[in-house]
Amino acid sequence: MPHPTVLRLLGTLEQEGYVRRAEGGWALAPQILEIGFAALQSMGIDEFVQDSLQRLADACSGTVNLGERNRDEVIIIARATGSAERGRLFIMNLRVGSTLSNSSALYGALDLPADEWTVVPYPDRKLVSVGISLSSNGGRSLALGMSVDIDDYPSDRIEKEIVPLLRDERGEIRRLMLLGDI
Repeated sequence: MPHPTVLRLLGTLEQEGYVRRAEGGWALAPQILEIGFAALQSMGIDEFVQDSLQRLADACSGTVNLGERNRDEVIIIARATGSAERGRLFIMNLRVGSTLSNSSALYGALDLPADEWTVVPYPDRKLVSVGISLSSNGGRSLALGMSVDIDDYPSDRIEKEIVPLLRDERGEIRRLMLLGDI
């Protein structure tokens, strides 16, 4: 874009309170959250979906992510962390808006059939991530994933406990997001 156009757009955003001048440049202002919350709401993420994710996270003392395809990665559009997990020190610093690579379980689950799942271990972080497809209709490709302690959940326990929990909650989340049947 031409420099004058960029400055004009930034000036408008500044007047509306979305950006501010900062040390020879520009920074986002807290008002920008209004756009972020509106974007999340338009994606079908509300307190009911968030409650559903929280139930899953608490059930296994893990972290649950809802992700949507964004080019060759997946962007986290909702996230919940179990109470036991919140007490641990995290280095990953993932949050809503963060992206995961195409090697993640969440990305790998995007286009899977309903009866399949992906598992990606992260031994250096003592985590294992499991992902299932949530939806790939209407132009949206969504996945549901959970990360749990690798020592607490060996592969047989993942298949017998985590995958059924994810599948059960998938139906509820799809209903809450008005996505229809898988």
